[in-house]
Amino acid sequence: MRRALCLPLLLLVLAGCEDDAPVTAAERGPDRIEFADFKGDALNTAPALRDSALGAASEKGMALELVVTDVWGRLPDTSGTVSLVRGDGASVTLEGYLQPIVLRLAEPGQYTLKADLPGHHPEAFTFTVDAQLRFVPPTQKIRHWALSREKRALQGDPEWVHSLYLGLEHTLFAASGPAPRKGTRIELFDNGADAWASVALDLSQAVERTHMSFWLVKEDFELTRDADYASVSEAERWDNTLLGWLDSLPGTRRVLLNQFWGDSDFINDVAVLDDGLQARAEAKGDGVEVVLQPNLTEVPYYDTIQLRDDEWSFIDRLIDANPDWAVRDFADTEQVKPSVYDREISWTDLQSASWHQKFLTVDGRVGYLGGMNMNYADWDQPSLEIFNPLRAPIDATARERDAIAAGEAESATGPRRDYMVRVEGRIVDDLEALFQKRWDLALSRDEAYADNGTPFTREVPFDVRGDDVEGSEVQLTVTTPMPFWEHSILEGMRRMIEGAEHYIYIEDQYFRAPLLNEIIERQLRAKPALKLLVVTKPVSYWDPGRKWTAEAHQRFSTRFPGRYALYQLRAHDIRQDGRDMVAHFADVDVHSKMMIVDDAVMNVGSANKNNRGLIYEGEANLLVHDAAWVKAERVRIFERLVGAEFAGEVDDFDLAWDLFQGLAESNQGLYDQWDGWDGERAVERYSPSDAPAGLLYPLPMPYDWWFNVGPDFA
Repeated sequence: MRRALCLPLLLLVLAGCEDDAPVTAAERGPDRIEFADFKGDALNTAPALRDSALGAASEKGMALELVVTDVWGRLPDTSGTVSLVRGDGASVTLEGYLQPIVLRLAEPGQYTLKADLPGHHPEAFTFTVDAQLRFVPPTQKIRHWALSREKRALQGDPEWVHSLYLGLEHTLFAASGPAPRKGTRIELFDNGADAWASVALDLSQAVERTHMSFWLVKEDFELTRDADYASVSEAERWDNTLLGWLDSLPGTRRVLLNQFWGDSDFINDVAVLDDGLQARAEAKGDGVEVVLQPNLTEVPYYDTIQLRDDEWSFIDRLIDANPDWAVRDFADTEQVKPSVYDREISWTDLQSASWHQKFLTVDGRVGYLGGMNMNYADWDQPSLEIFNPLRAPIDATARERDAIAAGEAESATGPRRDYMVRVEGRIVDDLEALFQKRWDLALSRDEAYADNGTPFTREVPFDVRGDDVEGSEVQLTVTTPMPFWEHSILEGMRRMIEGAEHYIYIEDQYFRAPLLNEIIERQLRAKPALKLLVVTKPVSYWDPGRKWTAEAHQRFSTRFPGRYALYQLRAHDIRQDGRDMVAHFADVDVHSKMMIVDDAVMNVGSANKNNRGLIYEGEANLLVHDAAWVKAERVRIFERLVGAEFAGEVDDFDLAWDLFQGLAESNQGLYDQWDGWDGERAVERYSPSDAPAGLLYPLPMPYDWWFNVGPDFA
């Protein structure tokens, strides 16, 4: 009888102990969790506690929220992989469009977190969950991570949730700059005539506000010009000037100009600021606000300085991108010490840097950025004619313009090549934010004419993201002096160069940046097939930067023969004069600030390839990642350089490389030939083959100079 009672009793005891039995790995949950769709708003909702192979939601243990973002605090909008592996081999893998997830870590041990996202640098680190199931921070250096703690209701009762954040750096875009923007509609202009005509069209649709930032402007700069110049009245011509537009636009027109030579009001009032613009600057309440802003940075005459690009806080970015997280208790995991310009100033140092940025926005709807000022030299047509009557001064008569067209008088300015970019999309607000930051600084410091300026606020638009977003992915990068001290242009260029496999194309006013040359040389050594193609302009023996251009040329020509080429651009005009054909040649003023890598990435804006522009100036560039668009624009650029006869032969870069070399040598031979003929050839002895093709010529760069300045001053 007792034996019969014992068996049922034992079964009851075992059944009562069932809740306390250990949970097996198979019972805990899956070792793989998938996220099928991109949900950009997933950061705004608290995720539920999920079962996984590392612990069932019902178990005791630490609640760990995993949040993988880019360095701007945004969820990845491409599919990636994250794995969390315990020391005994138990693991869970997250795949797809990653979203925050809360997991139960039921057992102590070492855990290794690995994140791999296409287009980003992978990251991995190890942390410990101790015997009391508490989080022990990792000891190794991790680029961008954060940890917070807050109480949440997970299984009905509140409990502490540890949130572990990991920020992944993009392989291309500068981590120190603002977030890149997908869906950017972009148009590239390689000449002032087309660029300023487009600006005028957008200005004609302005409603509320127009913001302009330039290094130098002239109030009588004509944005558009009529080829039938004899029929244009003086009043019509004036309507197309900068001042004509400023006076006619609706809403508030804010103009931020560089103040030359430090904060010298006298020099700027007398030599730089035109009377009409100064009158608008001095007037209050007329809707036109003009402020001058100095760059007071002392540039070392002999030395150089070191820069970092890790001077920002990941935690601050997480909170900026997700304001609701400001209430979370973030641990002090960062060692962020922003660098400042605090070197000991030498008596040889000079305030030679400026605010060199050139951009404008209209109603926050459309923006322009590039290397062009509203200055007389910044208007030319794509044909780059030597004798162009439309480059004459605004007050030139029709007879004076006719003389230019006939080749009997010179244009006021020579052929000029430069770039301007038109953008629409979220990137326009980044330009507005840059303007606002500078404008607020100018007003707070009571800079020249700031007492008549008014503050403004802007509404930040929604950032459209996802794999299916149409348009280019573009990042605004800058160089800014103190108190900002930002250098994302340099970081972006470094990342571009470090990713180069096939070619690097530089078209620039300067080729004298030791900072970049060191990076380029490392990449040329690492990639034996990589080529460097440079188009710039001649450098005078008396130019302080000649030394560093000559140093760059010698560096690459001697160390990488056959993989480096240096060219200049030259326009020509050959026309009949009586019984002779007369040839005229003129160097093209290459004012470009262009870099293209591998038909995939473009960097364009106001920053020259010199250390000063990468460290001390105020500069603004766009970094464009769109292979189809960049390839098409590179081909169009090359077509301009080789001329119509060879335009169909530049689609392939390697073929274009050979074509450039042959054309440059041929054109130089023809140039020397005309020089030997004193620029004249009898009509009956002239052949069309005596005319150069395109614009390319070799650029000799002797290893000699007059000034011996430091690398940052050039």
